[in-house]
Amino acid sequence: MKKSVYRYGLLATTALLFAVTGCTQKNITPTWHLTPGAQHGSVDTDDLVFPDPNKAWQKGGSIVSQDDVAKIKVGTTKDEIYQLIGTPHFSEGFNAREWDYILKFYDADDRVESCQYKIIFDDSYEGRLRDDEFVATEFYWQPASCAKYGR
Repeated sequence: MKKSVYRYGLLATTALLFAVTGCTQKNITPTWHLTPGAQHGSVDTDDLVFPDPNKAWQKGGSIVSQDDVAKIKVGTTKDEIYQLIGTPHFSEGFNAREWDYILKFYDADDRVESCQYKIIFDDSYEGRLRDDEFVATEFYWQPASCAKYGR
């Protein structure tokens, strides 16, 4: 009897601890649900939502190669994108249908241009046990002029 009361008390305390710490974290906003339609692998550009750059876990983004970004096309898997430009810069998980980045590029005058890059993934993923992969279906830039880096 004593053991079961102790076990339930420990379980309740652990659950409470997880609940409290999860509610007090700042600047951790999951972005996998930001854009309506992303969970279906396609978005309406009028509904497009980019996360606040100040909420990125990787403050300031990262400098990447334009050649690496240009390799990302429809059908590119999450694993391949990870190899090319790294993890998303916001709180997306691996099962997220959209990944957001803050990417920096050198322009012709050696100035750094900062761009937000959003990748939308398909909705056919059924899990690693089935050997499925998420594949990229759509790409968006903010500002739109940054799309030149994806070509």
